[in-house]
Amino acid sequence: MQVTILDDVAVSPAEQLGQRWAFAFPTACRLRDGTILSACRRGREKHSRDGVFIVQRSDDGGRSWDAPVTIHDGMSGPAPESVHAGTIVEASDGSVIAMFTAVETGHAPEAYIFSETGRHLEQRFQVARSTDGGRSWTPASVAALPGTPPLRYINSRPLPLDDGTLLVPVEVTTEARLQAVMVGRFDPASDRFSTFQTVASDATGRLSFGDPKLLRRPDGSLLMWLWAFVNATEETVAAHVCVSRDDGASWSTPAPVPITCQAAALLGLADGRAIVAGNVRIPPEGIRLWASDNGGADWSDSAPLQMWDARSHRMLGVPMAARAEAARDPSDGSLWASLPGFTFGSPDLVAAEGSVSVLTYYVVQDGFSEVRAYRFVTF
Repeated sequence: MQVTILDDVAVSPAEQLGQRWAFAFPTACRLRDGTILSACRRGREKHSRDGVFIVQRSDDGGRSWDAPVTIHDGMSGPAPESVHAGTIVEASDGSVIAMFTAVETGHAPEAYIFSETGRHLEQRFQVARSTDGGRSWTPASVAALPGTPPLRYINSRPLPLDDGTLLVPVEVTTEARLQAVMVGRFDPASDRFSTFQTVASDATGRLSFGDPKLLRRPDGSLLMWLWAFVNATEETVAAHVCVSRDDGASWSTPAPVPITCQAAALLGLADGRAIVAGNVRIPPEGIRLWASDNGGADWSDSAPLQMWDARSHRMLGVPMAARAEAARDPSDGSLWASLPGFTFGSPDLVAAEGSVSVLTYYVVQDGFSEVRAYRFVTF
C-alpha cells in the first residue's frame, strides 16, 4: 500500500473569533450530495467541563471548511451540561442525526469525566437532527437507551441499514467497572432506540473493549473493530474484531487481529480493499494506516504506513521501518489518567470524490488541540 498526500488543512483551528479553544474528538460523515461534515467538541481544554458540540461543512471534498455551526450548547441553560463527545450520520430520509453524551456542570465539582468523581456525575445521552445538511439543528432531546448501564459513550458513526434504521455502537462501563461494547437500533421515524445487546465483553474480566467502529464488507457482512486493553495493567493489546452476518442481530466473539492500536477508524475502498487508521503511542508515535486486500476479512499481510508523525509533527504517509516495536506504550498502567495528555487522536475516515479519502483527527498545537483534515489517495 502507498498513499499520495493531497493536502492537510485545519478544519477547526485552535484560534477562532479571537479566542483560543480546544477542538477534539472529531467524527465525520459524507452526505449523499458529496458534502462532508466534521463534528467535534469545543471547550477550554479537551476534557474541560464546558464542552459544546459543533459541526463544520465542506462542499469541496475536504479542501476547505465553513465556519462552525452549533449542534448543542448546554452551558447557558437552567441545568448546565457539558458535551463529552458525539457523532453524526445521514439517515435514509436525508436528515443528519447527531448523537452525543453530556454531563452535568451546575453545582458538581470540576472533575475529569473518567475520574472516580466524574463517573458519578449525571450523564445524559441526547439526539438532535438537521434537515438542511447540517446548517441548522433541532433542540436536542434526551434519549432512553434500553438495556444499557448509566455510563455510555459514543464517538463512533452509526451504520445506516436497508430498513431505514441506524445501527448504533456504544461503549459502556459495566457494574464491574469494565469497558464493554453494546449495539442497538435507532429509528429516525420515531426517534427511539431498540433494546441494546452486548457485543464485546470479556466474561473473565481480563480485557476491556471500547471505541467500536463499523464497516460493511463487500460480501454484505458487518465488521466491528475494537480497541482492547488489559484491565489489571491498562495495557493496550491487539485490536479485536467481531463479525455479523445478519445486519447486527448477532455477532461473533471478539477475536484479535495482528494490529495493535488504540482508537481507530475504518473505511471500505471502491476497489474492495479496507483501510484502518489507528492511534499508536509507542515509538514512533502517531496515526498509522493499514490495509486489507479482501475488505477486512484478513489483516495479516498489512504493513503499516506512518501517517501523522508525532516526532516531526506532520503527515508523512511513508512505510514503517519496522512492523513491530518492543517499546511499551507510555500510557500503559495509567490509561485513564493519560488521556488528557494525548497530543493527537480520534481518527475518522470518509470517502470523498473519486479515489480520494479524508482522514480527520485532532492534534495539539501550541498547547491547544485543533481538528484537521488530511486528503490522500491510496494505491
